[in-house]
This record gives sequence, structure tokens and C-alpha cells, in this order.
Amino acid sequence: MAKFKRTRPTIGILPGYSALAGKTPDHYRSSILKGIQLAGRVRECNLLLAWSLGHTTEANAVYPPWPVISPESDFVPVGPWNTDGLIVFTPIQNEVRSQYLQELTEQRFPVLFIATGEQGPTISVDNEAGIRQSVEHLAIVHGRRRIAFLAGHPNDRGDSASRLRAFRSALVEFGLDEDPKLVETGLHTVPGGYEATRKMIEAGVQFTALMGSNDASAIGAMQAIRDYTFLQVPRDVAVIGFDDQPDAMAQVPPLASVHVPLMEIGQQALALMHDHLKGNQNLASIQIPTQLRARQSCGCLPQAMITKHQSQPRSRTARQPVKTTDIQDIQTIRHKLAEEMVAAFPPMLRFPFGEQTYQFCIRLIDAFFAGLKEGNISRFQVKLMEFLREMEHLEENVDMWQNAISALRREMIQLPATWNRAETKRLADDMLHQARSAISESAQRQVHRHKYRQSIADQILGELTARLSATLDQQQAVEILEENLSEIGIKHVRVGLFEPDEDDPVAWSVAIHPGLEPVSRRFPSRGFPPPGLYPADEILNLIILPLIFQKELFGYVAFDADNLEPCATVARQLAATIKISRLHAQVTELSLRDPLTGIYNRRYFDLFLDNELNRSARLGKRLAVIILDIDHFKIYNDTYGHPAGDKVIQNVARCIGQGRRSADAIARIGGEEFALILPEVEVEGSLIVAEKIRDAIRNSSGFEHPITVSMGVSVSLDDSTGEALVKEADLALYEAKQTGRDRVCVFKK
Repeated sequence: MAKFKRTRPTIGILPGYSALAGKTPDHYRSSILKGIQLAGRVRECNLLLAWSLGHTTEANAVYPPWPVISPESDFVPVGPWNTDGLIVFTPIQNEVRSQYLQELTEQRFPVLFIATGEQGPTISVDNEAGIRQSVEHLAIVHGRRRIAFLAGHPNDRGDSASRLRAFRSALVEFGLDEDPKLVETGLHTVPGGYEATRKMIEAGVQFTALMGSNDASAIGAMQAIRDYTFLQVPRDVAVIGFDDQPDAMAQVPPLASVHVPLMEIGQQALALMHDHLKGNQNLASIQIPTQLRARQSCGCLPQAMITKHQSQPRSRTARQPVKTTDIQDIQTIRHKLAEEMVAAFPPMLRFPFGEQTYQFCIRLIDAFFAGLKEGNISRFQVKLMEFLREMEHLEENVDMWQNAISALRREMIQLPATWNRAETKRLADDMLHQARSAISESAQRQVHRHKYRQSIADQILGELTARLSATLDQQQAVEILEENLSEIGIKHVRVGLFEPDEDDPVAWSVAIHPGLEPVSRRFPSRGFPPPGLYPADEILNLIILPLIFQKELFGYVAFDADNLEPCATVARQLAATIKISRLHAQVTELSLRDPLTGIYNRRYFDLFLDNELNRSARLGKRLAVIILDIDHFKIYNDTYGHPAGDKVIQNVARCIGQGRRSADAIARIGGEEFALILPEVEVEGSLIVAEKIRDAIRNSSGFEHPITVSMGVSVSLDDSTGEALVKEADLALYEAKQTGRDRVCVFKK
């Protein structure tokens, strides 16, 4: 059994670059993350997801979150020191970071890569098969021979490179044009795909089909084709992407894509790492199969139209109705039907729910068969509505169940019913028609509910960011987050601000969070999260983002990661708020400081005195005020000049600082006049402080000529005011000067 750094395995996730950094969401990494989180909950692992925001000053630069301080990355506290294993997204695109990971592997620290490009255990997809299938589909099914290709980043030696190699091999295999002008770099981004396609169009490159190395570049290509040509997709240019992100189905026309089971990749990665940490298996590389999802963008008909056309002949000719006398085990049939229904789901929906989805299918089959036997659809209706309500409560994609109903329609004649009777077929069609209608209605409710919730979340997020931008205090900013984040699906937030230690700028973290025990407020950054920051029994699911504003790194923010979408917006605004609050504090500090000596000025003295008087009254304590004046300063100034006089004032300020207690406040309130506020002190204590200051000045060698000071002391009573205390101390000072200077006098109450 492995020795975990907490009571349960803690797994860190590092991206080569961040899904939250760009202007458009990166559903590729977000979908994989959801799979990791789902498996993490099942296996009760702590998850520390390091993510980044990008730098607003350099829109195209990549600054990934990283465990090592460097100019090319943003430090976040997720590394080998607080995790038991790391899952790392590639591409890394940086030799130093790649070498760091290889060194961890050599030290036998578990590292698992998602996607190709690095040496070590890797979960990858079958790029070659996906690209080959796409080229074959375009060339053989649709007759497109001039196929353009948008590659990924030229420094990506992983998926981008392998997909480009596979494309070139497929061109040779199918005897297609190998014009170098048909290959451009799309950088795996929407803007990159747009610019690459625009460049080909303006250069006069002719192509009848286009493939993107991922969906984002293909989507950018479709936009460029609309903006710069009179061509239409798919009539003139067929388009296929890769990865089959959720955005693919949202395009007009829907984007054909090589399907990659992204959530399954995340689940597989977490399961592999967890089992390795538990000692059950070694980390090994796994390749996930891919499959082309043909849609309208490549020239294929919508799936619903194809299914309707193909399912009727299959149910009547390909299969014969099962005779009742041939049935030996109805259980075998219902399980076979359920498997057919589950197989109709896309893998991204089928995989996460597994047995639960299968049992839902069994329940529908049982209700359907009961309706056929009884000649009554009421039981099926009741079960269907119960099922749909349950699906909606689970926030499951109800519309996908249309595919399952189609599978049931196709395979229903396996059930031992009297299919030679027209009444049976009519009843079956009625029940399945009602099921389709009810599913459509439920799906519409989901859409409206999602829009309603999203509008509320957007409004709350807008109000939250407005409140953050209006505050000038970082503690208040965190309190605002604590009060409002639950309304947008984030359970909790913790903010850590870095404090340096010698040459380590991120050595310490100070938690800005109301209600924390002192032991949890300051801790080594690489010891995140310290005991007490989260409940001991909580399974951590944290996304950790650097708080960075215009290249200035302040610290990090850790959100509960169930809802990733608003985290970037909140983190960006919080970083801006911290920057503004610090600038405000600097301006305020400057306005409260004496520019010559660096100590506080009269304005601060008055504010501090009022606050301390109120505090002393609450605690039933005394407070003393000392006013100090340099004896014969005008003569000194006239004799040695103003620069020497300024040095005297500066040196006296230093001497006062040496003689005072750490809790005492010192201010310059006039030309050569200083004042001290001594909290929680009686007359005797104030005289001790005053004499220490006189000794420090008397023994100082920083004067052209020895100087002395006179001091007046006043100690508060229960009803004292700040104005009265200052007046009393001033009277005592006057007495000291009148009685010979170089002495301390106390005001007699």
C-alpha cells in the first residue's frame, strides 16, 4: 500500500496550457477534466487541478501553471511535494518543462500523460485510424480529391505531428493530390484555423474538402469560408474536424468529426493513476480507438433521416418476428434489447453512467412489453414519465434517448408478442411515438431550464464582478466571494497570497479567509492545503488558478471545481481587485507618511489616536501620548544649514524608533516636533519609553553638534478625548521647555 500525503490518494493535474486561458472555451480539456472528476468522486481521490488564465498583455503567449518558478510559466502549488501522482496534458512545448517531468519519472514519481509527445505512460487516441477514415470518407464516399489540412502547432511533437503524418500517408494510399499548398498551420485554435484558411483562399489555393487537426481549427475554417468566399459547406467544400467536442454539433451545418471519447479518457487516466497508487497495477500506455462521426458538414444527411430510412426495411425484412413458442428465456431477450439500446448512445454519454443507463433501458423495455401483452399503454406512460423525471433530476441529456427509442423500434420484434396482428404493431407504434414526443418535450424543458439558470448565473456573476471591482480591500473581496459564489455553483473559495523568503518569491502563503484559525493562515506554499484550511473529511476537488495581473503574480485562488465555467472570470476580477487594492494602499500609505523621515504624519497620528482611545476604553486600559520637540533646532539649522537640519530630523526619527515599543506609533506632526502614541501604558511605562528615547538621541553620533529634546506626557482617563490628550501633552512639553529643556514632564490631572 502506498504512503499517501493525506489520508487518501491526492492526484494533481497539470495542463500544457490552460483551457480557461483563451477567449473561446477549450471543451477538449474541459471534457477530459469532467471525466477525471467523475472517476475521482467514485474512487474517493483528492484532486488538485492546476489551471491558468493567460496573460492579458500577451494574448498569444502560453504561460501554463507549473510547479517550478520560471519566466515562461505561472507558479501554482501543485507538484510532487503535495500530490501522490501527476496527470499531465500534452503538448508541453517546452524542453525545460519536459525535462522536469522526465526527472520526476526517473525519481519514480508517478507521471501519466494525456495525448502523445512525451516519453512515459500515455493515454492516447488512434490518430492514424481517425485521419485515414476521414480521408477515405471524403475521397470514396463524397468524391473529394483536393483535401486541405490544418495542422496544429509546429512545436507539438505529439498529436499534431502524428495527425499530419497520417494525413500525408492517407493521401498516398488513396491516390489524392499531395500539393504542399494544401497544408497550413491552424495552431489547434479557432483564430488559427480562420487565419490559415483565409491565407489559402487569398493565395488562390483550390480545395474541395478541408480537414482540421482538431475541431477548433475546423470551426475557424468554416467561418473563413463563409467570410471570404461564395462557397458553401458542404456543397462546395466538405469539412471534417477531430476530437468531436461539444461545439461540433453546435455549428451550422453540424461539423463532422473524428470522435474521441474525451470523458472516457479522463476516467481512464484517473483509474490508471489511482490503481497504480494503490499498488494494483503499473502505469502503462493505452490507446483509445476513434470513429468518424459523419454529419452535414462533410455532405452526409442528418442521422435522424438516415435512421428513419434504414430502420423500416431492417425491422421487416432483415429480422423475422420471434414466435412465442421459440422463446425459452425472456430475460435473455430483454437484456439483449437493453444492450442494443445502450449501444445507440454516443460513448461520451454511455460511458459515465454504465450500469445505471442499462437499468433505465431494462425498465423501459419491461413497461413496453407489459403494454403489448395487456393491450394497454397506461403502464408504459406512467413508467416513461417517471423515467423522464428521474433523467431531468440527474441533469442527463434527455434528447439522446431518442437514439435508444430508435434502437428499440428496430429490435422490438424480438419480443415474444403476436406481431402478425395489426393491433400489436399499432399499439407498439403508438407507445414509441408517445415516447418520442415525451422525450422531445422533456428536452425542450431542459433547454429552457438551462437558459433560465444560465441567465440567472450570468446576472449573479455580473453583479459579483461589479462588487469586486468596486471594493478597495482584498479581505472584503474574499468575503464578497464567500457570500455569493454558492449561487453560481461554487461551494467554497480559498485565496492564498505569496510571501517571499530570501530568494524564493513564493515560499509562504497567507490565506485571506474569514474565520480561519491562526495556524492555518500562514503556511509553506508547497504545503498547500495545510491542516485546517478544509474539513478533514472532505474529498478535495479543487481547481487552482494563479492570481496574476499584467505579469504580476500575487498568489492563487482555489475553487471547489464542480463548476469550472465561472472560475476564470472570478479569478481575473479578483486579481485585478488585489492589484487595485494594493495600489490604493500604497497611495494611502504615502498620504499618511512624512516624506522626509518615512514615519507617519499628523493625519495618521490623529486617526490612530482616535482608534486606540476607543479600543483602550473597551478594554479598560490607559493610553499615553508623548510630544517631543528638538531643543534649539532653529539655531542648529541656521548654523549648519538646512541639509544638516534635515539630517537631524531624520536621525531623531530613527532614535525615537529605537527607543519605542513595537506597539507604539510614531509620527512627525510639525517641523521639529514628533509625537508618540503608547497603547496600554501607565505613567511609569511612558516615562521609561521617554528616557530610552532621550538616551538614544544623547548617544547618537549622527549630529554635527550634540542636541537634546524636551518631552511632554499625558495619560488618558476614562473620558479622555484625543484632542484633550494632545493639548495636555503639549502643555507638559511647554513646561519642560520653560524649566530648562532636555527633560520629560508629565501633565498633572
